Amino acid sequence: MQTDGAVKQSIEALTLLLAGSPYEIAARLRGLPVRTRADIAFGRLRRAGIKPERLLAIYLAIVALIEEDPGAVRTKEFRLVQVAKAAHRLASGYHRVWESEDWQGRRSRIELHKFARSSGQILRRIGAMIEERSELAAERHLAGVLAFKRKRYGPHPALPEAKPPCNKLEG
Repeated sequence: MQTDGAVKQSIEALTLLLAGSPYEIAARLRGLPVRTRADIAFGRLRRAGIKPERLLAIYLAIVALIEEDPGAVRTKEFRLVQVAKAAHRLASGYHRVWESEDWQGRRSRIELHKFARSSGQILRRIGAMIEERSELAAERHLAGVLAFKRKRYGPHPALPEAKPPCNKLEG
């Protein structure tokens, strides 16, 4: 399979972003600056085995959805936050389970589930970092992504060319 230069460049840039990001568990993020927390989010994605192709696919999908939906909010901030929310969900939590035994020999489980807070500034930063590395591929391939989507699933339901829903009560 041949890969377009823009796609290859985006994947390489996302690979470097993932590889160069520090890892820290979600329970230790409080008090860190936004930039550091955003970098750590990519370290968690790397540790979870998320491939750069998946991040590029998320970016392309969200840009295509916003482009096709006539009622979508078209601000840059909205796009960045949506991209970041989708990526952040892939590896946002820290989960730990301990087994312990009391003096009578009874076993119990202690569980810790901690999730990094996905607040506005961090999401904007994560989205901007992904967009910076993916926008060239989106510029070159958005039309193709939309054409494939329309061929496979049809036009967006809000578009005039979409077929009206079938009313089973009328016959």
